[in-house]
Amino acid sequence: VLRDPVTFQDVSHLTLQGFTLETARGTAIRVNGGEAVTIAGCTIRNVGGDAVRIAGGSGHTVCDCDIHDTGDGGMDIDGGDRRTLTPGGHAAVNNHIHHIARWNPLYKVGIQLKGCGNRAAHNRLHDLSHTAIGFTGNDQTVEFNEIYQSVSGANDAGAIYTAGHHPEDWSMRGHRIRFNYLH
Repeated sequence: VLRDPVTFQDVSHLTLQGFTLETARGTAIRVNGGEAVTIAGCTIRNVGGDAVRIAGGSGHTVCDCDIHDTGDGGMDIDGGDRRTLTPGGHAAVNNHIHHIARWNPLYKVGIQLKGCGNRAAHNRLHDLSHTAIGFTGNDQTVEFNEIYQSVSGANDAGAIYTAGHHPEDWSMRGHRIRFNYLH
């Protein structure tokens, strides 16, 4: 059992497709820096940490993946520059995320968008103890997602939820939340 089995550091123009990743102690896939890494059609299950963590870089995509039975969250996506409003261009598209956060049921999100100019679209998220899609920063897009049976283990959250580092942070602007189906 590996701690973090797949880590891409400053890798660009690479596709990881059709793999099943399971039984890792930590995060299954980490993408740090780089450009245009795509994780497509993978099954990520039974890991101790998050399924996917993206930090920095630009234009990374997680699409068509089935993510379930994680110890922590589904995806943590951080990219872009809030000071210059330069978008990260990362995307989580058409993923199925369910039954996550078995180890840490609170504040572990299905998809977390941070930074500036990232997108979560056409995902199906359900059976989550806390927030399905969370976002901070600027210019994030949350659209065409289906969310049901979320926030079952918390009372101060929402299916789609944001919170700044400081309540007085009025600079978190420009988000687009549209055409989501919550039931």
